[in-house]
Amino acid sequence: MILKTQIPLLIAVTSFVSAKVDFAHEVLPILKENCAKCHTNGKYKGGLSLDTREALLESDVIELGDSQNSLFIKVLTAHDEEDRMPQDAEPLLKGDIAILARWVNEGVAWEKGFTFKNRTWKAPLGHQRVELPGPEGGNPIDRIAADYFKRNRIQSPAAISDARFLRRVSLDLVGLLPSKSELETFVASDLGTKREAKIKQILSRNLDYADHWMTFWNDLLRNDYAGTGFIDGGRRQITGWLYLSLKENKPYDQFVRELLNPTAESEGFIKGIKWRGNVNASQVPEIQFAQNVSQLFFGENMKCASCHDSFINNWKLEDAYGMAAIIAGKPLEMYRCDKPTGKKMDAKFLFDELGSIDKTSSRDDRLKRVAELATAPGNGRLARTIVNRLWARLMGRGLVEPVDIMSNRPWSEDMLNYLAWDLSQNAYDLKRTLSIIVSSRTYQSATVIAAKSGEDFVFEGPSAKRMTAEQFMDAVW
Repeated sequence: MILKTQIPLLIAVTSFVSAKVDFAHEVLPILKENCAKCHTNGKYKGGLSLDTREALLESDVIELGDSQNSLFIKVLTAHDEEDRMPQDAEPLLKGDIAILARWVNEGVAWEKGFTFKNRTWKAPLGHQRVELPGPEGGNPIDRIAADYFKRNRIQSPAAISDARFLRRVSLDLVGLLPSKSELETFVASDLGTKREAKIKQILSRNLDYADHWMTFWNDLLRNDYAGTGFIDGGRRQITGWLYLSLKENKPYDQFVRELLNPTAESEGFIKGIKWRGNVNASQVPEIQFAQNVSQLFFGENMKCASCHDSFINNWKLEDAYGMAAIIAGKPLEMYRCDKPTGKKMDAKFLFDELGSIDKTSSRDDRLKRVAELATAPGNGRLARTIVNRLWARLMGRGLVEPVDIMSNRPWSEDMLNYLAWDLSQNAYDLKRTLSIIVSSRTYQSATVIAAKSGEDFVFEGPSAKRMTAEQFMDAVW
């Protein structure tokens, strides 16, 4: 398309604008209202698809960092109605065009995992039994992977040497490199079962294991925060409880129950952070509880739904406030975009199918009930979320990506469902899950760089990973 004329773009970002454009709250509503009808979900007028960031960039209408020369912006400001978008509609407001121009100038940031495509696949809630493909015997991960490679016409990745295996598995399980003598002894051994024996030996190093996985859980539980939230009576660190739980390999369902229905040692997680000064309604401790529990244990992003009905998924404001009301002392007054709605919300669990919470019960009883529902036998989402996190940690990429959006389809439903089912049937033993993964030929393969990402991702082997800061520090100290 050649534009005959265009309005001068008097929409440059001024120097006093510091915060970057918020895709979910600023860009997405504009695209949904004005562009989605003609350029998403199978309808792509002019060859332009807004389904994903990748699709948008492939449409060749955006010059990253240069809105002035991006056709995507030019067509919004054209004088000629035949050229101006959206067609047969009122022109966009100057303020909306300015937001889109800033978005382009800032690199077209996109909410991880978001797509305009209608989802034809729905993530199950309960456990899904998996019939392992043949032949009998061998690591179940390898059986599923072999079938996947065959169906997708992918050559299995090459096996790695003993030296590379020991380095990788040592870093992944305990965060430490093997010693020179340990490496030499292992490589020189002719035992066919030496890798399985070494995995068992490494996982038995309980102190090293706890030291290493503390960083993983500190990040997830936000246990390393040390700001004014402590001074004002907010959350407290749970380091002692967490370290002992890892050292003892506490069953994961018990681990979760003790966080949701806490003891004095573990209550810091649900207390949230009490920020000083004026606080947005979506940042109060009760809403933090809803966000953190939903994201950490179930892979559901409730941040948008904490302010308004979500633009990026199907969660509603009532869902976020229902979870938040679990720890409130009374029905929780609802705010939409920081303005009171005049409505109040009673305690409600995220997944109605698993059961209800008595709104007249005490706070302690509500916490006990939510711990029961979260770890109920019918809640397969709990196990699927954690095994996906472990897979991502070991393999460099999750079975589901992003790992905090478990409503996305996994590249292998069988792999995810099998590992989750196995975890639930074996006392929620996370070390067992780790052992199954690292014992597989799939894990013990050469790393690859995936040719495709997003919905088009195809698993071809483990992804290369950077050493963590802690691993690097311990390696050179």
